[in-house]
Amino acid sequence: MRLLIIICIFFYPVNSFSNNQDFGYVDLKYILKNSLPSKNLQIEMDKGRNLFQKSINQEENALRQAEKEINEKRDTVSGEDFQLLVEDFEVKVASIQKLVQKSRQQLETNFQLSQKLIADTVNDLVIELAEKEKLLIVFKSDNIIYVNDEINYTSIILEELNNRESQFNFKKIYTDLIENLKK
Repeated sequence: MRLLIIICIFFYPVNSFSNNQDFGYVDLKYILKNSLPSKNLQIEMDKGRNLFQKSINQEENALRQAEKEINEKRDTVSGEDFQLLVEDFEVKVASIQKLVQKSRQQLETNFQLSQKLIADTVNDLVIELAEKEKLLIVFKSDNIIYVNDEINYTSIILEELNNRESQFNFKKIYTDLIENLKK
């Protein structure tokens, strides 16, 4: 008897709302993969990585050249002077390694923050949609086994996010980072 009462209590609210479309779902992964801001972010991230790699290659070439010059001076300078050249070279190498590591971490951090900005915007759009449509709950599709497509709001959210594409300026983030690496 208790079980029957619990089942009735549990299903009563669901039944009272079932005549209206009070539930919805969105495929967040699909939106984050296919939205224009996400695609633009990936393009800028790839550009940033390429510029970063190009800058690293230039630094490596400069270090190789410096190492070659130091080795050529080995026989023409005193032992102390040669040791000073080697120590100076090692300081440059360590400095560049720190800069590369810091820049790589900054590049990844910027990417993660940019992704979070997109995800936060999606969450805001879902909240706006839920309030406008008077939805009680909006689920992420990865928590759902089956649902009727009538309550799928993925395309609406994707369209709204794409309409807000101009709010996201990822170019500046990555070009500034690379410019700082060159200094």
